Amino acid sequence: MIMKMQILERRLIDLNFLDNPTHLVMEKAMDALWLRSRVQAENIANATTPGYKRKVVDFEEELRRGINALDAAAARREKMLAVNDLRPRVYEDRTTNVNVDGNNVELDQEFLAMTDTLTQYQYLQRLLSDGMARLRYAITEGRG
Repeated sequence: MIMKMQILERRLIDLNFLDNPTHLVMEKAMDALWLRSRVQAENIANATTPGYKRKVVDFEEELRRGINALDAAAARREKMLAVNDLRPRVYEDRTTNVNVDGNNVELDQEFLAMTDTLTQYQYLQRLLSDGMARLRYAITEGRG
């Protein structure tokens, strides 16, 4: 019985879904996507505000940096610290054309971007949910 418990404990440590760098990356990505959807909603709300400059959330570059740090770090603690430092960056878009009133929000592009953001968020949410279901299955040994 002790041997079986040790094996199960080792498997649970390997399946430690909540305390691993991959889960933390997914959590950070979901936080960034949530922020992006809020910024996109703000852009849509200000589409007719004269002089308003659309805002953009950039997280992909930070995510690449975090993934590279995961590859480079050997110890689990180093990986967790590297991922924990990931932060999305919000900035004003000054590269797009400005309308006559000084506003640069294009509603159709914002709606498309918001749809894409929400789809990505739902995908990550599903991955987390499936991971939790696998963990629950392992803990209960398939007995529900």
